[in-house]
Amino acid sequence: MKEEEWFQVENDYSGHLKERRKLLQTRHDEVFAALPGSEAACYEVMSVLADHLPKHHPSYFQRQDQRLITLENNESWNLQNPPKHPLECAGLWVQEDLCVMEEAPKDADDSGEYRLTAAVLCFPTRWHLLEKIGRPMSEIHDPIPGYREQINAPVNLFFSRLKVGQPIWRLNWGLNDDANLFQPNGFPGEGLNPRLTEDNTADEVYLRVERQTLSKLPQSGAILFTIRIHQQPLRTLEDRPELAARLAQTLRYWPESVAGYKGLSSHGALTLKYLDQIS
Repeated sequence: MKEEEWFQVENDYSGHLKERRKLLQTRHDEVFAALPGSEAACYEVMSVLADHLPKHHPSYFQRQDQRLITLENNESWNLQNPPKHPLECAGLWVQEDLCVMEEAPKDADDSGEYRLTAAVLCFPTRWHLLEKIGRPMSEIHDPIPGYREQINAPVNLFFSRLKVGQPIWRLNWGLNDDANLFQPNGFPGEGLNPRLTEDNTADEVYLRVERQTLSKLPQSGAILFTIRIHQQPLRTLEDRPELAARLAQTLRYWPESVAGYKGLSSHGALTLKYLDQIS
């Protein structure tokens, strides 16, 4: 990933920031957490973003000595004496959720793994921050079929080899029958969502994509994991029949365990019927 591609400031920036501010005011303890010992890494995140954002998004951010000016709402942020927790400040500047991952001590039971030690998580996709904070990667991802057995060791090895100045990105996606950005709760269980019909599935089922980035911080050695949500209703695929066909093929390929984890039981039959109609 190129440095200038790290954070995205797009047309939905204003709406996302308003939602983030509201959540941090009304549901603060659900969307923000920082463990003792994470202070250095969190302050470094704030400092790195305060340098990065004015450089690459000058229409939205300006730097004045030890202050960051956010032009969207004309606020001045004191970087030496921040008005909130440093990570919370950073989480009010960008659309991305910010998760700080730090390597477990050598003498810990989870030595060799990375732990989630702090986060601003306003737009989760079916997980609760308070259930994950302080836990290692293997436990965080236990709900994912096959993660611990097949993926955990390579992921932690990758984290340990990530180099400063060489950030990476990846995409994660799913289909949700909920348009809210804040989605902490798991899927409701088996059975079709009674709200969905053949007439409204195209507008009520959303392709939700997480653009994730991983960057190693130079001073603390922590890894900053960012999550940017993009979503759109299935109807936007009507003019892309080849994509609709590929999506339908992928959904049919999913094993039952993955389909269940992804919540396909609540809308899968109607989604596949619609995708087949437009492909």
